[in-house]
Amino acid sequence: MQLVHDALVQSRFSNTFPRTVEMLCPHCLKEAVFEARPWQEHGRQLAASDLECTRCERTVLFVQLLDTDGTNQAGGLYCHPGFGGREPMAGVEHLHAMSAPLARSYESALKLYNHAEWGASSLIVRHLLGGLAARMLTDEKAELSLTRKLEALPNDVDLSRPLQDIAQLLAPSGTFGRQFEDETTIDKANADLLLELAEQLITYLVVLPGTMADLKARIATAPVPLRRGSGAA
Repeated sequence: MQLVHDALVQSRFSNTFPRTVEMLCPHCLKEAVFEARPWQEHGRQLAASDLECTRCERTVLFVQLLDTDGTNQAGGLYCHPGFGGREPMAGVEHLHAMSAPLARSYESALKLYNHAEWGASSLIVRHLLGGLAARMLTDEKAELSLTRKLEALPNDVDLSRPLQDIAQLLAPSGTFGRQFEDETTIDKANADLLLELAEQLITYLVVLPGTMADLKARIATAPVPLRRGSGAA
């Protein structure tokens, strides 16, 4: 089940259940309006309905969670299969904090993607990558090509800093290092923080290289689109 944001609901029945929802169809991958069939309540905990895509006429199951009084639960609309759009990445608030223009570029790329504007979305992604690299590099490298900017990042950005910070936290005199002397003093809050630290380190050292290798393999085997006018005669 995928969460359907209330902003995608275009109209509602008198009982406030969604009548029409506008989103990217998971079947035909086109922006479409979904029209509801009668909603059926189940145990006063949820209601369900099949909504039909006005483009391909295939249906998507929508489930609306209900409050104890039988009314719609705010933020409780879900669908299956999930719509073809993408949700913002985890941690996007850090991009906003670093650069509002870059964050807006990312949001624009995401919005275009979710409207099936594949080419326009990809062009903005390229602009985003160039802007991100330029933001991290020294001023004299701002005019380099995207490839050169990315190649220069390891020289201008201290990629070892996260590891150094973790090492200091776990040193005998560090925040966590001192607590290891008597594990009975470690409470839930600190256990949560330590586990999150470990997860971020695993992501940095293991997950990121692994997912990048998988992505590189998928890119290598992806079909190459033909340029306009280059089709076979």
